[in-house]
Amino acid sequence: MKWIPLVLMSVTLLTSCNTGKDQGEETEAADIPMEQVGKQPVGQTIIPGADSTGAVLEVVDDAYDFGTVKEGEKVKHEFKFTNTGSSPLIISNVQASCGCTTPEYSKNPIAPGDQGMVKVVFNSAGQVGKQHKMITITSNASSEHTMLHLRGEVVK
Repeated sequence: MKWIPLVLMSVTLLTSCNTGKDQGEETEAADIPMEQVGKQPVGQTIIPGADSTGAVLEVVDDAYDFGTVKEGEKVKHEFKFTNTGSSPLIISNVQASCGCTTPEYSKNPIAPGDQGMVKVVFNSAGQVGKQHKMITITSNASSEHTMLHLRGEVVK
């Protein structure tokens, strides 16, 4: 039931952010007044050396196979990532697909070029068999949702 607020929030954001033109859509020449052709658009600041990619969350390895563990053992792993974009990366939420997996993450913005990590702890109690736990990172990155995967097998 934890996913219901995430779905509702996503639907609200998707429907409220529609401005009528898709991002990245080019303006036709007829839409630009003649006196502004070749000039910097009013209200926009151009920063030399900055590109328009915003924040980009680039994961070093998005999957971790913990092998075989005995039921009841806890598996810990840190997923590392880098902000390869030009804007600070802000992680708003990290959600695991199961209550047996607990994620931790920094609430502070990650500057361009800096690294961050998501720490996960998988409690294998009551989880006998093959396991595939998914962790979803929600952020302001160019790709809003990033999936991480924790795999392995739990034996009695």
